[in-house]
Amino acid sequence: MKILIIHEVDWFKKVIFEPHHLAELFSIKGHQVFVIDCPEPEISKFCDSLRTRTVTNYQRVYENSSITVIRPPCVSIIGLNRISYFLTCTKIIRKILAEENIDIILLYGVATNGTQTIRIAKEMNIPVVFRVLDIAHGLVQIPIIRQLVKKYETFVLRNATKILTTTPDLARYALEMGAKTADVETFPLGINTNDFRKLSKDHKFAESIGIAVDDKVIVFMGTIYGFAGLKEIISKFDFLKNKISNLKFLIIGGGPSFNELQSLVKRKKLESDVILTGFKPQQELPRYIALGDLCLNSFEINYVTNRILPTKILEYFACGKPVLSTPLEGTKELLPNEDYGIVYSTSENFVNTISELLINEQKLYDLGKKAYAYVTENHDWKILSEKILEKFQKLIKHNS
Repeated sequence: MKILIIHEVDWFKKVIFEPHHLAELFSIKGHQVFVIDCPEPEISKFCDSLRTRTVTNYQRVYENSSITVIRPPCVSIIGLNRISYFLTCTKIIRKILAEENIDIILLYGVATNGTQTIRIAKEMNIPVVFRVLDIAHGLVQIPIIRQLVKKYETFVLRNATKILTTTPDLARYALEMGAKTADVETFPLGINTNDFRKLSKDHKFAESIGIAVDDKVIVFMGTIYGFAGLKEIISKFDFLKNKISNLKFLIIGGGPSFNELQSLVKRKKLESDVILTGFKPQQELPRYIALGDLCLNSFEINYVTNRILPTKILEYFACGKPVLSTPLEGTKELLPNEDYGIVYSTSENFVNTISELLINEQKLYDLGKKAYAYVTENHDWKILSEKILEKFQKLIKHNS
């Protein structure tokens, strides 16, 4: 098959997640894979950004993979890059579909290139699989733009050939937005079990980042948004330290709220207790996660977060770690109880539950064991990528 993956993030800079894995795994399995992305603005590359750029034989995750990344022209200035991309990507999408004789499109983009993709694919009779990872318009802060993105999102959900959501609750959301029942299906998130795996704690490495051999360590990994719930934990860290004096909080990641979080840590004089690493390459993440006794998904429950299953939970599981999470409905529906290696606690009681779990080493061990067994049996991308390819083949056959 010839597969085109369309997203609205910078393929080279965005933290590695699902589309990166699938693109490269599809190529390893013998398919030709093309990606259209949306580069982040870089004033130093202003002139280059004004033309279409193509990167061949690209790989970022798996050895022996090879994909082609196409970057439509845009004005590489903050505020103008997406507007200009919105106007130029139509021509590039149409050109790639025609010249490469694409069989199927896997779409992740909404506001920047989603409607264009749907319209062109309909003209050319090419099936589009729209992957729903979250509620796109709910992530937009500016009200007028949020309404515009909602309009685009509705159009994509109503017109895609097939919609694959990560949770049953997101499937219900797609239906609420007007998708046809027959077109909507829940398909699991996956993880890379080569990278995310159980490792022993590296004490020398731990000491190098300020963690002693006998420290208790809680871990948060991922993009740091305002809804991550980390400010609340840090604000109550004195309470935790009174309960567990040798506690360290390892936060692996960066994002919109990173600087604000860093300032809070400094104001509370917690620099030696709260370790902020910034973003790290995916291959290094298991080494950091291995230092933890308990991993956290502390997301505040809101319109966007309540319907999702954060990938970080599955990645923690694959490293053999127990997880404490706020009770997101989308997550609880798939991982209902402690048999899956997860404990739920409301934001109000989250800090108390951290301290209760950390003093129960046997329970943490049992939870970690269950978590690892579950995720390796149900969420390995190598297996799931084959299942998606089977769905692609059926859609192509049905569409021909």
